[in-house]
Amino acid sequence: MATDPGSATTTAAAGRAAFVAPETRTFRLPGSFELELGGRLAEVDVAYRTWGTLDRDGTNAVVCCHALTGSADADRWWTRMFGPGRALDPERDFIVCSNILGSCYGTTGPASLDPATGRPYFGTFPAITIRDMVRVQHALVTGLGVRRVRMAIGGSLGGMQVLEWALLYPDLVDSVVFIASTARHSAWCIGLSESQRQAIYADPRWKGGRYDPDDPPVAGLAAARMAAMLSYRSQPSFEERFARRPQTEELFAVESYLRYQGRQLVDRFDPATYVTLTRAMDTHDVSRGRGDFDEVLRSIRQPMLVVSIDSDVLYWPWEQREVARLVPNARLDVLDSLDGHDAFLISVDRVSEMVADFRGRPIAAPAESGVVEKAFAERGVSLLVLGKGKVGRELLEQIRVQRRELERDYDVLLRVVGIADTHGAVLADTGVDLARWEELLAAAPATGPVDARTAPALLDRLARLPSPVLVDLTAADGMEEVYEQAFRRGVDVVSSNKRPLAVAPGREDLLRQVRRQHHRHWHYDTAVGASLPVLGTLRRLVQGGDRVQRVEGSLSGTLGYLCTELARGVPLSLATRWAIGLGYCEADARDDLSGLDSARKALILARELGAALALEDVEVEPFVPRALLAPGTPDALLAALRTHDEAMAARLDRVRREGKVLRYLARIAVEEGGAVRVRVGPEAVGPEEPAARLVGVEAFVAFTTARYADRPLVVQGAGVGGANTAGGVLTEIFRIPSGHGAR
Repeated sequence: MATDPGSATTTAAAGRAAFVAPETRTFRLPGSFELELGGRLAEVDVAYRTWGTLDRDGTNAVVCCHALTGSADADRWWTRMFGPGRALDPERDFIVCSNILGSCYGTTGPASLDPATGRPYFGTFPAITIRDMVRVQHALVTGLGVRRVRMAIGGSLGGMQVLEWALLYPDLVDSVVFIASTARHSAWCIGLSESQRQAIYADPRWKGGRYDPDDPPVAGLAAARMAAMLSYRSQPSFEERFARRPQTEELFAVESYLRYQGRQLVDRFDPATYVTLTRAMDTHDVSRGRGDFDEVLRSIRQPMLVVSIDSDVLYWPWEQREVARLVPNARLDVLDSLDGHDAFLISVDRVSEMVADFRGRPIAAPAESGVVEKAFAERGVSLLVLGKGKVGRELLEQIRVQRRELERDYDVLLRVVGIADTHGAVLADTGVDLARWEELLAAAPATGPVDARTAPALLDRLARLPSPVLVDLTAADGMEEVYEQAFRRGVDVVSSNKRPLAVAPGREDLLRQVRRQHHRHWHYDTAVGASLPVLGTLRRLVQGGDRVQRVEGSLSGTLGYLCTELARGVPLSLATRWAIGLGYCEADARDDLSGLDSARKALILARELGAALALEDVEVEPFVPRALLAPGTPDALLAALRTHDEAMAARLDRVRREGKVLRYLARIAVEEGGAVRVRVGPEAVGPEEPAARLVGVEAFVAFTTARYADRPLVVQGAGVGGANTAGGVLTEIFRIPSGHGAR
């Protein structure tokens, strides 16, 4: 039975939902499912997607099989394989790609609920094989009305599946495309798989496969992914991309890249699933239970295209040559590449040409824009940057100067396709010239700021480009409307703007609901603490099951700077002038001095704790009397502050005589019963408190929890600054394309 597109994939954990396309459907196999190695699954759901239309006779199907951590979204991880003149043509083919049995993107697997217990299977999920996966796929395609499979195609683990398609269903399958794979898992590959599994087992959170779903063995999974990445590429490719280049004083670029890859998999995959699937791969041997290995391969009669990668160190070229030699109607094509095993996911145009030629179809002409555009279509991220203030300028400069190194490190191509300010916007699908962006923006038509009225035209254009991302570096009100429009168009959002996070609780809930419905990313960690890991730390505490009791800290680097200068005897008005000139203040310094900026940050932290508070619920004591903060120009503000210089100096003198220092602090308290109280305001603190030791724009946040009751967990560092915030934004941008991994 199939459900409508976009229906909930109930077997996928909530944290992986963003990696399941809304077009995904679910098919439930009738009855229970007997497994090859023994055991039975009471029910099996299969997440799948289709492209094109099944013809009247049911004879134009193509089955696309994904690799280890892939999903049913073949048009995401193999985009350039789709289209007229390409390997997979929805105008002629009915293409089916399902998430394999044992995976975690909607098909029954270890992360699914065991009907017998109501809890996830995790390590108790029964052992499965490649043949089990293919039998489930067969049940799906026949249930969809398929009577002939024109072609079964897949790479890596997907290649193992297509061999079983040919052997299990010889009268159904017309042809096979076997890419970068093997007919039986070698001792080399079994050893690699076991070393990765041992990394997961060594994580104390594994607990024999019975881990807490809220506290999974993520360190072990990340380490397993890092080890696997070494077999997915080649030694020459690592030398070319990284050499011995340092990323920081203590970290080589290759180390940074591997850690990044580990973190990205943790966000979208499940440890028990990784164990189950690698064990299934280890069982792979086409001759198991069938007789002599050579004779089994000789029994395959379908035409077969075998694609080998000359630099593959996971499934070595001799393994594909062996298959091509033994299968009677096989043809061998070699893909020469430095990229190793991953070349079938990187050099997609070349793979598509090989398959189209094998199928006797005209080959698509190269894109007019050449190799660069082909690569960008496969691995590109398109950025529309809103705001040209200090953070915006820093971000554009960091991208301009560091882009090549970043792209080599993270295997992602960045392109700024648009820049907008309150005057207008400059757009270029092939990328804005970052050496001339100010000139180009000044010459752009005066369309006004990006808001709910002007955003649709920009977002429509952005949404047509590869991996579109809206980057909001403004401090504008009403941007929640723009974000909602972006999510509905399939555009992800990275933002340092606090205001959309501090709107009325109901409005924020609606925005988050739209984001979830459209499976988009929204990263905003730089909204609190610039590049400091404040929100990330709090999120991990909550997700790890710790009970947060208090959050205290100095959230405003601007007010921290003012307190430092005031303690040195600098008049309030002069210190504020300096802060404005240095770019430390909000667009309107009154937001800092009134405490409103700190209140927004404290509210964001409270909401991360689950509090349904409004900004009005935050108790706010301003840094200076409210009468000084009447709306007006910066000069009017400074003039008003000059009238308060003596009173502020007298206040500092009193605090100093008490042996204390003045700080502007936020305090969030979780009371018995779960109620949350939030206050921000100036306080005199003694030398024993962490806030007393802050200097300049330093910020700090202390988390007191059930696990950190005696010694709070402290995050401290520069809490303001264009370069720091821009660096944090750039990190958040690179979190997005981790995405829908094919392997």
